[in-house]
Amino acid sequence: MVVLPYGDVDCGLRALAGKAEGFGRHAIGGLHGAIYVVTNLDDDGCGSLREGCRRKEPLWIVFEVSGSIQLSSSLRVSSYKTIDGRGQKIKITGKGLKLAECEHVIICNLELEGGRGHDADGIQIKPKSRHIWIDRCSLRDFDDGLIDITQESTDITISR
Repeated sequence: MVVLPYGDVDCGLRALAGKAEGFGRHAIGGLHGAIYVVTNLDDDGCGSLREGCRRKEPLWIVFEVSGSIQLSSSLRVSSYKTIDGRGQKIKITGKGLKLAECEHVIICNLELEGGRGHDADGIQIKPKSRHIWIDRCSLRDFDDGLIDITQESTDITISR
């Protein structure tokens, strides 16, 4: 049995979805989905962050492990996802997150560092993405930029 770093999953963990502010305040992320637990720091495969992000159903993604995830390619995040790094120290290196034509995404408490290459952004939000909340994330040292929001993307909050 996996023990999450939170006392009450339904009340405490998912309460984050109701805390969004600003233009992205309606973002619900994976509020109505299952809990997906990242069990390893691999770039891909069973139990990886990439596996959870590519799934089509709504998911609330939490981490059983702490450490660095070295990405070989940008990590595409699909709609209705919450990537919740609270309770662990998660650093993503090598490449960044890509939110393309997606909606209702919450990303919280991640560290992103050291993206290399053409068009390497820490978090790239485009095109036509909406209802996104990025909170308490640390971004640094990407070749192109830290956060890129373009091409008719709207209703987005970057906070703290």
